[in-house]
Amino acid sequence: MNSDETNQQPEQQRQRRHHHHKHHRKGWTVTKVILVILGVLILAGGAFAAKVYYDVNQTAKTVYKTKGKTQNKRKANQSVTLNKKTPFSILLLGTDTGELGRTYKGRTDTMILATVNPTTKQTNMLSIARDSRVPIVGYGQTAKINAAYAYGGIPMAVNTVQAFLNVPVDYYVMMNMKGLEQLVDAVDGVTVKNTLDFTYENEHFTKGTLNLDGAQALKFSRMRYDDPQGDFGRQLRQQAVIQAVLKKATNINIVTNYNKFLQVLENNMQTNLTLKDMVNIQQNYGDAMNFKTQQLKGTGQMIDGQSFQVMDSTEVSKMSSLLRTQLALD
Repeated sequence: MNSDETNQQPEQQRQRRHHHHKHHRKGWTVTKVILVILGVLILAGGAFAAKVYYDVNQTAKTVYKTKGKTQNKRKANQSVTLNKKTPFSILLLGTDTGELGRTYKGRTDTMILATVNPTTKQTNMLSIARDSRVPIVGYGQTAKINAAYAYGGIPMAVNTVQAFLNVPVDYYVMMNMKGLEQLVDAVDGVTVKNTLDFTYENEHFTKGTLNLDGAQALKFSRMRYDDPQGDFGRQLRQQAVIQAVLKKATNINIVTNYNKFLQVLENNMQTNLTLKDMVNIQQNYGDAMNFKTQQLKGTGQMIDGQSFQVMDSTEVSKMSSLLRTQLALD
């Protein structure tokens, strides 16, 4: 089934209004995978640490890719300086490339805009519904926001999110779904707690504690139609899987086999964060560890035969104001 067919599933008509707030002490960004490894290096010491640092640096260079030609939404006096603890934003993207054997560019089925403020000691993580109906900047049409990447890559995805929320996107991290599967296998599986009994793609997941391999973890994090919380429930499961990966990544036995781990990142991840940026974030933003997840309120509507989430303009305006305050822009 291709991406367009998936987006037009009639089951999406069951989507209802959502506006969720939930506090977490841990974020799920893929960049933390590298930061966890760097943190372990401090304990490792000696020549081993030097060798690992060199390899991590090479991986950081491999996955680095600029945002391309994107609109600058910051004023000259609002530029981000990480070593001065400037509040910043980062767009987290999960593409469906690699899922079900797909090899084409795909769409960004997971979109989370995180705003990090060390002064308020808070990081807001706004989940953007993949079916949000918005103008696609540079494409000239209104469509689902997850199509922006398919139409114009990172630049179009970034510009569209910036225009939708009226906030700058300073950094991005993107990983494809196949990468999530390989990350789980790289740490020899993960353990998660499941709150919903369900079956997805011939795999049954019971309530309780589950031990998952990569293929199972991918299925666990993909289901949404049978989840009463829809996209939000799926996002919570995705976060659970990534947090489980990070937990196992701190195990010294995993670190000694770090090359396998880094290879997965090189093959499946890209970001405009340099290794220096990552180290600065680790050193200067540790206080911003009060994570709050949020989701915009939308209404499911069928338009021209497609199912959309139509956003409430008042809610979008409120969220924009909150994000801009978090970034110390207003």
